Amino acid sequence: MPQITLVNQTQETVRIAVYKKAVIRPTLATIAWQIVNPSPGGQCVVQVPADYSVFANYSMDPNNPSAPAYTTNSIPFAELTARFDINNVTAQDSLAFGAEIAQSFDNLVMNEVRVTNNFGMGVWGHIQLDNVDVYPPQVIWPGGVLMEDLRSFLYLAVVSEFTYRGQDLVQEEISLTETPILLGGTATITGSMWKGYSIQV
Repeated sequence: MPQITLVNQTQETVRIAVYKKAVIRPTLATIAWQIVNPSPGGQCVVQVPADYSVFANYSMDPNNPSAPAYTTNSIPFAELTARFDINNVTAQDSLAFGAEIAQSFDNLVMNEVRVTNNFGMGVWGHIQLDNVDVYPPQVIWPGGVLMEDLRSFLYLAVVSEFTYRGQDLVQEEISLTETPILLGGTATITGSMWKGYSIQV
């Protein structure tokens, strides 16, 4: 499994966010995919799975659509070009219905993951890596499409002790040390909380 290595050359336990940035929608918020805490003078290794997964969740309450209580199936995939459809599904007794997600191999767009919502209401679309969202969940309205290019770098940044996995990252904070890293790479963290930090790859 591919990995990245973080070496802490500071005298402090530093908190490092590992994340991706949306390419197709660059204004989308950035969230922490992983948070690691290499000890002073130590190092840690972050395993990066090759397989992503996609799913959607949704609410059946028209008065509260932003509180999803139902979840589709999840589909793993390793390709950088993939297409998925969220469809209506009805129980055999026709008394219940919901949404399911299916992979399609027609009308693929090179280097793009596309999720089309054919369900009758808006859903929250998720793209995950190791069962953790890589990008903030996005609302896909009926007939709408979620699109992303997964070829983007992983990034590292020093963050505050109150930042956790899955949380939105503060752009003003991560911009100070934001550093792209390739799979297999090693990053070295230097500095201190009093003088500031630096990440070198």
